[in-house]
Parts: sequence; structure tokens; C-alpha cells
Amino acid sequence: FQSTIQNHGRTHARIDEVMCMMSKEHTQLLATEETLRQTQAHLNSTAGQKNPTPNPAPASNPIVLAKPQPFDGTRGAAAEVFVGQIGLHAITYPKWFPTNTSKVVFPVLFMKYYAATWSQLYRQGLQRGLSGL
Repeated sequence: FQSTIQNHGRTHARIDEVMCMMSKEHTQLLATEETLRQTQAHLNSTAGQKNPTPNPAPASNPIVLAKPQPFDGTRGAAAEVFVGQIGLHAITYPKWFPTNTSKVVFPVLFMKYYAATWSQLYRQGLQRGLSGL
């Protein structure tokens, strides 16, 4: 009997947890619907305009990073520094990396010695137009 009561208590706790999650999701849904309604109202108000006011162009990124140091395949701190430099470029210049291929090609450009040999198969596949490498 004690086991049944404990299971019943766990079931109620789980139901309360699910109800809380559903309440949060409902609140998010209402907020999304309101945003959609406001966006639609804005679109409707500008539909008759011949030249609606364009959004201002985003400011160019004032940060200029140095090129990553060449990577020779050394493990440990050197690899961590290289990965960090590549990551900083990806975060600072997201428009440079619109595709997964561009995200892979960029670090390959800075590989030398063993690392360059390792990446050669990938580069050859790209040149042949193979995807999924």
C-alpha cells in the first residue's frame, strides 16, 4: 500500500511538472501570436505605400581580427589556440560563413604540414563537387 501511495505522489508531481511546462508554452504561444498580429498590422499599413521606409543597413563590423596563426596539427594548447582563433572569426564575421562548407574551408586555409595533409582529402572532394565529406 505504501508503494502505491509513493507512486501516486510521483505521478502527481510529474503531472504538476507537465502542467507548468504547458502553461509556459501557452504563454509563449500567446506572445508569438501577439507579435505576429503586430507584424501583420504593420505589413497591412505599409502595403499601399510605393516606397516603404527601408530598414537601415546594419553597421559594418568595426572589429578587425588578425588572421589565425597557421596550424601544424600539434595537439594541446596549440590546437586550442587555433580553434579559439577560428571561433572568434566565426562569431565576429558571421556573414563570411553562410554555409557549412565555408565554415570548414576557412580553417583548412590555415593548416600546414600534417594538418594540411589530413585536410587534403576534404579539399579534393570539394574540387570534385562531392558533398557530405
